[in-house]
Amino acid sequence: MEIHLAKPSDLIEILYLLKECVKDMNAKGMKHWNSSYPGVEDIGNDLNKESIFLVKDKGVCMGMITLNETEPEEYKCVKWGSNDAKILYMKRMAVHPNWQGKGVAELLVEFAEKYAKENKYNYIRLDTLSSNQSETKLYTTSKYDEVGQFHSTFQKTPFKCYEKKI
Repeated sequence: MEIHLAKPSDLIEILYLLKECVKDMNAKGMKHWNSSYPGVEDIGNDLNKESIFLVKDKGVCMGMITLNETEPEEYKCVKWGSNDAKILYMKRMAVHPNWQGKGVAELLVEFAEKYAKENKYNYIRLDTLSSNQSETKLYTTSKYDEVGQFHSTFQKTPFKCYEKKI
């Protein structure tokens, strides 16, 4: 498996990956991703900002992660560890259902932490739907601290916020 920066030519592959992940999450009762989020515009913006990374094996896209410095608006109400640090935000991590439970998510988290260290970030911040038990376990096992939560206007279940000092 290898992780590399996504290119605009990867757009169709990314949209297919997200479509499969949305179907899987919705079937598991997690409906925070849908046909409009994450959308083509979100992914296009991330591609233009060179902030999407893909994990592939023999040319097959197994998952993705977005890493950038853009703070989500929902995070403004969360009490984070420090506000005067260089922050990397981890967003839109997705692993194709065929490769879930095979270490791909862990590999993406390790990649994000290495990327953060190499680029001199002080913290990584992220959120996950509180009912997503596999992600909650992943982040606590990876030694991320739960620092708060927020409610989205379109979701009844709260999102848990995590951060890790790098």
